[in-house]
Amino acid sequence: MAKVLIIGAGVAGASAALALEQAGWDVVVVDKARRPGGRCATRRLSADPASPWFDYGAQYFTARTAPFRDRVAHDLEAGILARWTPQVCVAERGEHGWQLNSSPDDRERLISPNGLNYWVRYLFEQADIDVRCGQGVRGLYRTAKGWRADLGEHGRLHADAVVLTAPAVQAAALLGERTQAFPVLGEARHRLSPCHSLVVAAPAVPDCQALFVHQGPLSWCADNSHKAGQTHSDARLWTLHAGPQFSAEHLEDTPESIATTLTREFADITGLSTRQMRLVRTHRWRYARPGPMAEALDPPCQAVPDERIVLAGDWLAGGRVEGAWRSGAAAAAQLTD
Repeated sequence: MAKVLIIGAGVAGASAALALEQAGWDVVVVDKARRPGGRCATRRLSADPASPWFDYGAQYFTARTAPFRDRVAHDLEAGILARWTPQVCVAERGEHGWQLNSSPDDRERLISPNGLNYWVRYLFEQADIDVRCGQGVRGLYRTAKGWRADLGEHGRLHADAVVLTAPAVQAAALLGERTQAFPVLGEARHRLSPCHSLVVAAPAVPDCQALFVHQGPLSWCADNSHKAGQTHSDARLWTLHAGPQFSAEHLEDTPESIATTLTREFADITGLSTRQMRLVRTHRWRYARPGPMAEALDPPCQAVPDERIVLAGDWLAGGRVEGAWRSGAAAAAQLTD
């Protein structure tokens, strides 16, 4: 049985793992993070499994292509996914300050009742995939028999093939001189852009549970408590995402400085007071959204077939959770074909 190493336990890694496992491969997934999920990142306020949760990475996703809709239909039926129907607003700044107007965007939004991280973990667990978290790849080397991954204190792992789902900069660092075999890794630092993420406990905003912002430092705000169906109280957990320009210009700013700026902006937009807000979490995603040089490939991956190595990730498919899924599936097809 051929063995494949998948580097990265996010959505692209899960998609590739499921397809390759079904095709009869021996699949091992490694990730430097403590748990699977990638940018489908969820936390709870405490270790109590009944405590409120919040997504601080991806907030929801859509399903537009038939194969992915089949996956979604299965997980909706299983109760692992749910449809989210918030009142979505667009914040617009006028001469008299901010106004919140209803958004015409009525697309189907998909979430997990326990946070999006729960969904990704379910994808791996249902097929009993060998996922090894807390194991970062220090080096990736071509050998006479295939590939060898250096896992530091966790030893070495040998495989016949590799699916590399790391962001472009990290993929290039692992590949070293072999980066030249992947034209898409040219100007790797421009393939993905950063995002500052903030979670605050704050009151509900009347007639608004999600908010697009096209001006200033913020780009998105979402009421996680509404996602979880916890609407019985006025206390909510809001995720605030900064826009790509602000995030890039302030990439190395302190978490305290970022939190001050974003909470003030959120207060100005919603009419709340910063005194009503309590900081819960800050996070800096260095590689969050497709950057200025990102391109959607067809198929949405890049392979060196003779060496049995494939790059995958949402940044090769135009972004989004569905893009990550499509890219992982395409990477698996490159190996199985």
